[in-house]
Amino acid sequence: MKKNGKYRFSLQFPAETEEQIQAGELLEKLGNRKSAVVVQALYEFLSAHPELLHAEGKIAVNTTQTFSKAQIEELVENLVRERLESIELQTDSKPDGTETEVNVSEMLDNVEIFQ
Repeated sequence: MKKNGKYRFSLQFPAETEEQIQAGELLEKLGNRKSAVVVQALYEFLSAHPELLHAEGKIAVNTTQTFSKAQIEELVENLVRERLESIELQTDSKPDGTETEVNVSEMLDNVEIFQ
């Protein structure tokens, strides 16, 4: 919105991807100096994609959903733990929690992607 010769915008986005987290952290760190960085970043983006300056140009920004190694490990570990607990409930085998933790850790240690 343009008012009194100045542009004013509000911006909100989730902190779900590494790109979003990095952008959010930088914007937080910049405090009241965000404007210069945002203007320069958009200027460079528009220089690389001048078709967006035309009214008929379609805006499509493609992002890649990225997960850190730690996030992937946590997801896999949770899925394995849930599956093991489900199997234990079905067989009425109820080992203590430490046995399940050891089983999950041993299983993940043997998966090449986590080495």
